[in-house]
Amino acid sequence: MGQRSYKGKIMKQLARVVGTVGLSSVIILVTSLLVFGFANDNFSFLNDFISELGARGEPYAFWFNLVTFVLVGLLLFVFGLSYGLLLNDKVLSFLLSLFGLGFGFTAIPVDLQLADAPVSKAHVLAICLGLAFWMFGLSRLGYSQRIAKRTRNMANCSAVFLLIAIIGFVLGAWSMPITHRLIFAVVFGWIAITSVQLIISEKHITPKRSV
Repeated sequence: MGQRSYKGKIMKQLARVVGTVGLSSVIILVTSLLVFGFANDNFSFLNDFISELGARGEPYAFWFNLVTFVLVGLLLFVFGLSYGLLLNDKVLSFLLSLFGLGFGFTAIPVDLQLADAPVSKAHVLAICLGLAFWMFGLSRLGYSQRIAKRTRNMANCSAVFLLIAIIGFVLGAWSMPITHRLIFAVVFGWIAITSVQLIISEKHITPKRSV
C-alpha cells in the first residue's frame, strides 16, 4: 500500500512537470506571436500567415523562428514524448513527439517571393507532417479504451473542431489565413487544456498495463 502511494505521488509530480512544459509552449507561442506581430508594421493578424513573420527578409525573422518554432517545437517534443509515456502508450508518445519535431522544422524560413523554392516547400512539408502526426496521436487517444473517458472525449472534440475549420475553408466560409489560425487554436487549445489538467488533476492519468 505504501509503495503504491509513493508511486502515485511520483506520477502526480511527473504529470505536473509535463503539464508545465506543455503550458509553457503555449504561453511562449502566444507571447511570441504578439510581440513579433506588433513589431512588424507590415503584418496583419487577420490576413497574413503566421509563418510570414519568419519569412526571408522580414524584420526579426531569425529570432521569431528561433523562439516560435525551434524553442516551442522542442518543448512540444518533450511534452508529447512524456505525455505518451505517462499514459503508458509508447505509440502515442512517438506520434506526439514527431508532431513537436515537425513544428520545430517549420523554422525553415518560407520565401515570400518564390513559393516553389525548396525552403518554402520544406516549410509547408514540415507543417503538414507535424499536423498529420498530431491527428494520428489524437486518433490514438480518442479510440483507446486504456485511457480515461474524459481524455478520449477531449481528443475527439479537438479532431471534430479541426475538421470544421478545414471544411469551412473548403466551403468558402473563411479564408486560408483564418483557417490557419483556427487550426493553431485547436491544436494549442488542446495542449493548453491537457497541460492544465495534468497540473491540477490527478485523475487525468490512469496508468495501465502497456500493450
